[in-house]
Amino acid sequence: MVSGKARVIANEIIDLYQNHGFASPDGSGVSQFEYLIQLAQTAEIMGYDEDVVLAALLQDIGQVAVAANGSGESEEDYAEAGADYLKEKGFSKKIVRLVESTVESKRYMAFKDESYYNSLSESSRALLEKQGGKMYPEEAEAFEKYPLFDTIISVRKLDQEVKSQQLLPPDVEHYRNAIIRHLVKGSF
Repeated sequence: MVSGKARVIANEIIDLYQNHGFASPDGSGVSQFEYLIQLAQTAEIMGYDEDVVLAALLQDIGQVAVAANGSGESEEDYAEAGADYLKEKGFSKKIVRLVESTVESKRYMAFKDESYYNSLSESSRALLEKQGGKMYPEEAEAFEKYPLFDTIISVRKLDQEVKSQQLLPPDVEHYRNAIIRHLVKGSF
């Protein structure tokens, strides 16, 4: 992909988050986009590769894309919508799979770790139930065999890690450039 097209896609993604993302999903005063940047920063600090960093940043793209186009898809379908959006835009299979696994990883963690489940807000638990609830043991066993399982769970756990990091103010340009780099690199 040429850098001009990659820049258009990066700008579109940033615009979606800035114009259609939630103002403060948890009441903290931090917008959805700022929080995702914090997750991406945490992934960088922890030494994850750029694919994981971008997956952390892009994990809610389905929510904002659905909100922007008013497609009528339900909130519980956002992971699949995000994966489809990223695939269409030319992101790597790894990033697409990590974003697509957002709901599965939440269901798995709720099954596997009672303290994780208890840490979820009431609205997050309600959404989890709409998304299938905690995984059943057979589902969890199959999920643990996924090729990217450890990375998928690492992305989910960034949510817990972000609270312990000393983070810089969000640098949108840094992540815009990371998206462009990824898309240009993937075209060869």
